[in-house]
Amino acid sequence: MRPYVVPFVQRYQNCLFQQDNARPHTARATQDRLRHNSVNILPHPARSPDLNPIEHFWDIMQRRINALARRPRTAAELRAAVTQVWAQVPQQQINHLVLSMYRRCATVINAQGGATRF
Repeated sequence: MRPYVVPFVQRYQNCLFQQDNARPHTARATQDRLRHNSVNILPHPARSPDLNPIEHFWDIMQRRINALARRPRTAAELRAAVTQVWAQVPQQQINHLVLSMYRRCATVINAQGGATRF
């Protein structure tokens, strides 16, 4: 966290760090480190839909890797497959995920944190 998250977030004024309440993210040591470095966290209810676009990107990647004629069997093959598939995802698809954040957040707010299609 120290070499990546903190410097990245501190570069931007009014930046909010998004995490998904996974145990490593909510651990006291993690929370203390974020507070100590004045990292503002986007509130994320324990049972909320996963709004982070990266999760949807990983889903795209996994589906494409699973669709390969020969699925990776070793760590080296997996690394090569991820690199290959990553380069094939159209930038427009990535942009769509990022630009959908406003709509996703609005949908969750309108549902008052309840169930949504996300």
